[in-house]
Amino acid sequence: MINLKLYSVKDAAEMLGVHSSTLRRWEIEGKLVPQRTKGGHRRYSISQLSEVKQVVPIDEKIVVGYCRVSSSDQKKDLETQIDTVSKYCVAKGYQFKIVKDLGSGLNYNKKGLRELINLIQSNKVETIVINYKDRLIRFGYELIEQMCIFHNVKIEVINHTEEKTYEQELVEDVLAIITVFSARLYGERSHKQAKVVNKIKQLIHEEGGDKDDI
Repeated sequence: MINLKLYSVKDAAEMLGVHSSTLRRWEIEGKLVPQRTKGGHRRYSISQLSEVKQVVPIDEKIVVGYCRVSSSDQKKDLETQIDTVSKYCVAKGYQFKIVKDLGSGLNYNKKGLRELINLIQSNKVETIVINYKDRLIRFGYELIEQMCIFHNVKIEVINHTEEKTYEQELVEDVLAIITVFSARLYGERSHKQAKVVNKIKQLIHEEGGDKDDI
């Protein structure tokens, strides 16, 4: 079905991910000339906008609930997370899609995260809902946030205080970073590298972590 609806400068700019002043400049340059209403207001069709960049009508964008756990043995936690995010979206009256992921918050190549980024870059997302901030990504959250700002995507975080059940996951992620860097510094089979990792495990254990679970 062809979309014959015409959109304002504000809506067109949001769909294209540009400032409204850019549209006015493009009109002067002849790159994207809008239609005019009887009152002289600028209006754009989806077909016009798609000549510049493939867009999804602003009123057809979706809300994505992104849920992630680190390992397969956290299946119950994932189900709880999906339930929490789903109930939040229903309460808000959102039409939403759940994207779930399995993998460390340090892994940028997860299937679900790739899908989410593709949706953002395709301008198909209005809002992302996450239970906790680090469910999106452990480190580098600001990079995803800037991408969302560029594409006019809002991020809604349900809970701002991290649950204690995720503390062990954070410990494992930090230990993974230390292991990688110490391996690069001393070599993977180096006695010094093993000593560094074991020392960190000992410190974590003394601070209340469970050494046997690391």
